[in-house]
Amino acid sequence: MLSYSTIQRYHDDLGQTIEKRSDIDWVCQQIDQHASQRKLSEVSLKQISNAINNIPTGQQRRLKRALDQVLHYLHDVCDWALPPKQETRCQDSALEWMREIQTFNDDAGRVLRGYTQQRQRFIANPNSGAKDGLAWLLLVLYIDVAPLPLSYWQAVLSSADPIAFFEGQYTLKVPHPTPIAAFANDNQPSFTRLTLPLFAYRILQQYLQLKSQPPTKSILLKALNSVLSAQPYYLAPRSEAKWQRTFQSLWHHHYQVPAELLRDISEPQRHVATLPQHFNSTLPLAIKKSLYQPIVFQRQENQDGIKSNSGKLYWPHKELIKFYRRKKNASAVMPLVPSWTQENILPKLLFHYCESLFIDGGIKRDNLPADTVDRYSNFYKNLAPLSYQAASEPDKLALWAQQAFETLDEKDSQSWHFYQFLRSVSQQPLTDHLDLSQFEKPSLPARVDPFRLSVSQLHLVIKHLLSNNNGHALQRLFASVAALLAFYGALRRGEVLRLRVGDIRQVANQNNHFVLTITKTDEGSTKNGQTRHVYIVMPNVAAKLVRITIKINAESDYAKPLLALCGESIASRASHYLYPVTQVLKGLFGQQVRFHHLRHSGIELTYLQGLHLAYDQEDNHLATLLDDKAMQTMLTKQTCLARFSFWLEGRDFSEVNDSLLFDVISAQFGHAQYATTRRHYLHGLERIIPLFKPHKRHYSRDELRYILDMPTGSNDLSRVLAELCPEYAALPEQAKKHYQPYFSETQLLKKIAPKQRTSKLEQEWNENDWLKIWTAYAPGEWHNGQVFNLINGQAMRKLTTGELTMRSLSQAWMLLGQHQGLVLDKKQCTAIKHLGGAMITETCISEDSARPHEPSQLDIVFNCPCNQRTLQAFQSLCHLGPLKSFNATLTLIQNRKSLKSHKLDLVKKDFARKQDTVLLKKIPLGGTSLNITLHTPFSAAIFKRPLAQYFTGILAITT
Repeated sequence: MLSYSTIQRYHDDLGQTIEKRSDIDWVCQQIDQHASQRKLSEVSLKQISNAINNIPTGQQRRLKRALDQVLHYLHDVCDWALPPKQETRCQDSALEWMREIQTFNDDAGRVLRGYTQQRQRFIANPNSGAKDGLAWLLLVLYIDVAPLPLSYWQAVLSSADPIAFFEGQYTLKVPHPTPIAAFANDNQPSFTRLTLPLFAYRILQQYLQLKSQPPTKSILLKALNSVLSAQPYYLAPRSEAKWQRTFQSLWHHHYQVPAELLRDISEPQRHVATLPQHFNSTLPLAIKKSLYQPIVFQRQENQDGIKSNSGKLYWPHKELIKFYRRKKNASAVMPLVPSWTQENILPKLLFHYCESLFIDGGIKRDNLPADTVDRYSNFYKNLAPLSYQAASEPDKLALWAQQAFETLDEKDSQSWHFYQFLRSVSQQPLTDHLDLSQFEKPSLPARVDPFRLSVSQLHLVIKHLLSNNNGHALQRLFASVAALLAFYGALRRGEVLRLRVGDIRQVANQNNHFVLTITKTDEGSTKNGQTRHVYIVMPNVAAKLVRITIKINAESDYAKPLLALCGESIASRASHYLYPVTQVLKGLFGQQVRFHHLRHSGIELTYLQGLHLAYDQEDNHLATLLDDKAMQTMLTKQTCLARFSFWLEGRDFSEVNDSLLFDVISAQFGHAQYATTRRHYLHGLERIIPLFKPHKRHYSRDELRYILDMPTGSNDLSRVLAELCPEYAALPEQAKKHYQPYFSETQLLKKIAPKQRTSKLEQEWNENDWLKIWTAYAPGEWHNGQVFNLINGQAMRKLTTGELTMRSLSQAWMLLGQHQGLVLDKKQCTAIKHLGGAMITETCISEDSARPHEPSQLDIVFNCPCNQRTLQAFQSLCHLGPLKSFNATLTLIQNRKSLKSHKLDLVKKDFARKQDTVLLKKIPLGGTSLNITLHTPFSAAIFKRPLAQYFTGILAITT
């Protein structure tokens, strides 16, 4: 249920007053009755409006205003979708907010001029300080850090440790009054970060060292009125809201901050900070071994305990709970992790959930007894099965979760425990696309899941995906390209999967520029149902892999999925190309990281590229903050212009309407409004605010002494200047007196901040580096012992040259075990020997054929006796084994003088399958034999020699 206090707090932060509690509560009750999700339909809004119109008194006017105020809160904070007319009213409210700020333009100019004078006096004699240290600190924070509501400054100054060194600079942690970060818990509150310039850092640090008790809002307002009503400002005292408007006007004009960005830095709840990253560049051995390994399902005839003796569904997590109950017993044996089952993956998911509860504990306690874990998982009996295929598709998984949630009893704790289980499911690599927002109360602020990767971190992921001995070459290529498109194109998971061959094209004469068409396909639609075009610019080393993917699909149908073999299902593509990416992300950066965070990272990169153009900043403006040379290459002016070339169309950025920048960015990502992009995908402001300010500026000697914490007039500054500026040390003594230091804050930080660890990530790549890695880990030969490597280095070369088409390769892949490949075990190798060995022959095409120029295909021929031993060998290979996909012609060869025998009946009844053809051939001389010809669609020119060598090698193994 919505509450008056939260809505009041929101409008107070905007400097707006709201209607009295009774009116707000009445509107909240009406909305609660008409909306169960984060949206309000036009019909529901009309019903509420009619209820207001039926009130005959002046209360009607107040309720209409209250309705606008509540809906404004739901739209801005809770991410509700409102009818178009009401959304327009919210936009009008934002325009009114900006108009009110403009009325304080004159006062803002006086504040800035007075602040400049007072700052110079303070720097010249910091020991004397301002008359009121708290008021001076507050003024510095408002002008140098952010124009926040006074309540947030009160929270910051009351915090025990609000300063944090993060990503190469000092930052200020501003707590959120209501948790909106997905990571928020008792130990880690929800907050946002603001850049803390060195001057403000020094003043705040001194205040925190001396403060005795936290200031109240009234004390802060009194101090602000006192200092700004005196020399050199002479401004009339005013309310906290009007002071905030004054400082917002200053930021709008002095720092040239547009309205949308001004809202961002003025309201801390519009952004969530990312947490410090702790990751290892080495992939854990367990993930490295399991990467690309096919998910093996238990066979239907041997469920390995999935069904108990009584026939009921067996739940392995119950055995795990029993083990922890009798853990003190020396004879207790830890149960094995269950395997996946294609029809129901819940037993394995529940096992992992309970295992994590025993190992990591619950939300509030480190150790949970077995009975507690049993109670936390007692909802399992009410769950419908969840198939592997349904779990692989976001829509089907969400539908299953919603239906399961509705069947649980809300009166007890089952629904809460099931929600915690779903949180665990959303962290599993296979099901990390589960969206939990549908289970949150619509009246609560929308949660934000902040995490981002840099370019070097993404490329580390790609390197691990390419350099693995598991999987085949196309699997490693498609997984890598999926990660690249998700990052540089900021694509959703489903958009990557559904991208077709005809939906991507390389820009002419630009090797690293691509255009993607994100639209509805036979496999699904876009999230908003509309088509959009995404323009991608990526480093050459990454673009090389994308170009190879386009090239090998050159002969493919335009409607074929780009990252797929022909005929491969979307569930198969998700598990074999996206699942490995998620495995690597979680292995390097932690369980909280999802495939969707690649989209987050790509959106932020595009946003930074746009702001670099808007503020005309240097390529290295954020160098220290990013600590990533590879990231810097994506922020050069050349790259930024290329990224927005679709909009600029050859014009300079100054020649376009820059007020459309945020709308252009949002449209690239399928967002109708910038608010969606800003809230859920742009994390923190520590990289944004520095772009408003010059990278370098002149410093007076007094200011340098104050920032470096030197005594007034200290001559030791000359030594520091000589260290920071080699040109200063070379000047004669007289010239040194007139030298004007010109620094970036980064240079000064070297003398103040803790020493930063330099990035150990690879920063630069040659264009062919990844291509070499990809080919190096592809098998060089077609076969290796009992394994036939269909997708090997030779096949890849033929695919890129056009000798082999994707269609032909896909046919062979489909018939030779798909992702598991053609692998014969010892029993099957012996069966080949019993059948007399395999001969590879070309299909004879008649000269009278309608397609005489069609490439010849291959037959696998066995000449063998017709007996029970042969029957068993044939059944093990062709009825259930690796050759079952091929149709066969079974020719029984008998002497014409032989009497009627049971051999032909044996062939028809036991050898032949439904699709097979049985022939009888009479010969004048010789004994009875059986000719088995398996017909394949394989191209003789490509596959004859490799298959012949493979089957010859099989005979050598069994000899």
